Amino acid sequence: EKLLTGDVLLASAFVSYIGPFTKPFRIHLMDKVFKPFLEREFAKISNDSGDNYIAPMSPDSTSVSTLTTPAEVAQWNADYLPADAVSTENGCLVCNSSRWPLIIDPQLQGIKWIKQKESAPERNLQIVRLGQKDLIRKLEIALENGSTILIENLGETIDAVLMPVIQRA
Repeated sequence: EKLLTGDVLLASAFVSYIGPFTKPFRIHLMDKVFKPFLEREFAKISNDSGDNYIAPMSPDSTSVSTLTTPAEVAQWNADYLPADAVSTENGCLVCNSSRWPLIIDPQLQGIKWIKQKESAPERNLQIVRLGQKDLIRKLEIALENGSTILIENLGETIDAVLMPVIQRA
């Protein structure tokens, strides 16, 4: 309980900033930038410059352990998300972000996972591609009903018709 504040702040930094980076750089950011920054700031707040100060963070806290449970990760793996650390971290980002995730997925592992994860009938997964003639209609229906929509093969630029939706998040 006393350590929750720091763990959640660290997980928030993870969700906000870590997405586009490689695993080695993610480790660098977490261990050499985010954790030391939070420890310094907590020390300032406590006005305790003594050696006995302990930041309200678990010493072995990871963003994955804060953002998800082992059971949820096991379900992701059962839904075809690869079991490696980067894929699990990416799963945390997708499941804990309020914004639309942009997934660059040349091996189609993330797409396979999302399709399986969102395949329940109540999620009403819609899969579309740019240029598909009923794209706008499916997008409108998905947004109105809170359904999942997966837009595949976006390319390097995003069609102007999608900008209001993307900027809304």
